[in-house]
Amino acid sequence: MKEITQQSKSLNDTMQNMKLQIFTLSMLIGLVVLSPAAAQTAEVKTSGYELMTNKQYGNCIACHDMPGVQGLTSNFAPSLQGVGRKYSEKELMQWVVDARKFNADTLMPPFGSTHDLKLTRPARVILSNEQIAQVVFTLQSWR
Repeated sequence: MKEITQQSKSLNDTMQNMKLQIFTLSMLIGLVVLSPAAAQTAEVKTSGYELMTNKQYGNCIACHDMPGVQGLTSNFAPSLQGVGRKYSEKELMQWVVDARKFNADTLMPPFGSTHDLKLTRPARVILSNEQIAQVVFTLQSWR
């Protein structure tokens, strides 16, 4: 009887050990599979925000109040807080590419268009399509 009890305990310990190993393995697989996607998402968010606060690119901070910015903020243009809730991805994309489509008299520069611009030297867009997508992704996250 004592021998059966020891075998039963040993089998129980082995099963617990196997469950732990399976759990650990599944967690590792999850990390390997999900890490690139999670890293890419974080990179896009960071890149969009950096573009928006960088004077060489978007420089949105010069005119807009932005989430996460402390200290002196601008109120020249509308706040960007909550824009992801107010506008669709398509609308945000159009605002960034060329806000003149919504308001012909806007002072917001067209970041993705040179159409009807005068004296642009060199004649090139401020932000690439990829950079605009990163900015829009960031705007969408501000709900």
